[in-house]
Amino acid sequence: MRDKLTWTNNELESLLRQLDIALEASGIGIWQHNLHKNQTRWDHQLQIIYGIKKELFDVIWLESVHPEDRDYASSVFQRAINARSDYAAQFRIIRPDGETRYLRSRAKYFVDEQGEGCFIGAEWDVTDDILRSEQLAREREAAEASRAVAKFAADHDYLTGLLNRRAFDEKFAEFQSTVDAASLCHLDLDHFKEINDRFGHSGGDAVLQHVGDILAKATREGEHAARLGGDEFAVLSPFGLSRMQDLVSAIRRELDKPVILNGESYTAECSIGFACAQGQEIGALLKASDVALYEAKKLGRNNAQLFTPELAQRLAKEKQTLKDLQAALRANEIVPHYQVQIDAKTGEICGLEALARWETADGVRPPSEFLDLASAHGLMEAVDEAILTRVLLDIKRWTLLDIDVPRVSVNLSAARLSDASLPKRLEAMAAPPKSLSFELIETIFLDKVSDQIKQNIRMIRDLGILIELDDLGSGHASLLGLLELRPERVKIDRHLVAPILDHAPQKQLVGSLIDIAHALDIEVVAEGVETLAHAVMLTDLGADILQGFAFARAEPAHQITARLVASLRGDRADTKQRAAAPAAG
Repeated sequence: MRDKLTWTNNELESLLRQLDIALEASGIGIWQHNLHKNQTRWDHQLQIIYGIKKELFDVIWLESVHPEDRDYASSVFQRAINARSDYAAQFRIIRPDGETRYLRSRAKYFVDEQGEGCFIGAEWDVTDDILRSEQLAREREAAEASRAVAKFAADHDYLTGLLNRRAFDEKFAEFQSTVDAASLCHLDLDHFKEINDRFGHSGGDAVLQHVGDILAKATREGEHAARLGGDEFAVLSPFGLSRMQDLVSAIRRELDKPVILNGESYTAECSIGFACAQGQEIGALLKASDVALYEAKKLGRNNAQLFTPELAQRLAKEKQTLKDLQAALRANEIVPHYQVQIDAKTGEICGLEALARWETADGVRPPSEFLDLASAHGLMEAVDEAILTRVLLDIKRWTLLDIDVPRVSVNLSAARLSDASLPKRLEAMAAPPKSLSFELIETIFLDKVSDQIKQNIRMIRDLGILIELDDLGSGHASLLGLLELRPERVKIDRHLVAPILDHAPQKQLVGSLIDIAHALDIEVVAEGVETLAHAVMLTDLGADILQGFAFARAEPAHQITARLVASLRGDRADTKQRAAAPAAG
């Protein structure tokens, strides 16, 4: 019996040694707390965890708990005591050397052999796990933040912070399936190239950011502002016409406030087209707002235009006209009609002005139907080229007929006059000297003539082509322009000529303009001469050349040929009356 008991005790001691080794290896400390005696026993491993040497019944646990965790740890233990239930907590301790460690604690409630309530528990250091988890959490958070930054960069314009085109298209596609009604405004900065030229690209960027800020502040929740590219912006809204009108008004009010660029105050201007739609028609909003934007630009820019079906029909017609015009240029249907110019003193034909007309199988289309369209779409150079080419052919044909060809005036756009290759092309065309004059019709060369234009004008004059300035007195042609350009002729604007019979100040103004031109040794053409009474008064005021319906309308080449032949034969007993004979059409 004694041997068996000895063996059992030895086995128990062995098991206890193994348990100690296992606990030491695991780093788990054991404690027991007697509630009745309020005594706590800590094993050696727990003393190592806390970094302090404990007496067998020394209760100083809370003194080691981190101050920020003390209330929590105490309350959890107290609830377990009150409920005589299991205990579980995680808290920080501060070791005597100042190091902070994270501990996890678990305990079971039991009643000992004396009938006293006790807890027996285990604690182990989880600092490495906690710190690793926190590090992983920080890394996940950083990764998520990085993904969010990348997503924002992928979806937003880098300069303005607004949605970019791709993200806007996604929102627009989403709208088509999620909302019953929507509205869209399309914005373009006016004269953006001039902004960059004047203030540099940094100034241009500042204006784009200015517009972006305005749109961001003007939009409500659920609305999306975007920079679609370049100087093009848009705002998509799930609300109807009333909201879009308010939004457009707010944008325009803010645009009226100037921005400072390079120390200079500048007010940005935008053309705006907007449209509203419901249901399946939402998909057409982009096209509709773009149509309205086109109309806003055409009406002079810096205004807003609402899309309507009538507007779409009109612009569709214009688009077809543009397509037809391009075909007409290829088919040589853009031709000159000639209006005679009359010497105010002799009454003889002394010149012709070549005016663009569009001859079709259905009749002649006037310039009002296509010249503005050609100008808006960059076709004026092609129109000018077509007219000049046909004029030179007509001059050669008239010369072969032994007709004394008067000088022909041809309009020349600023774009062509700025073209460095123009003089060589004109030289290749071999225009007879003194047979042509170029009528300058745009304002860009009036107050400050570029070096390229000056050089071209010198070379044009060397070819025997004269220079005229159109619309003197209209506000376009300035006296500084006259002094710098010194044209051979100027034209008095028809709007000044029309009222001179009944309006003395207008008559006096026209007379003063004629005197100024003569003082500079420049010939004066008065256009818009509607009646012989106008012709007489303008002659008395000193006009050198008269042009207008009082003498003839613009006529096709074959009719002008007949008129020139009649003039050559001397068949003009009354030249003014014969020149004024009605023209067909």
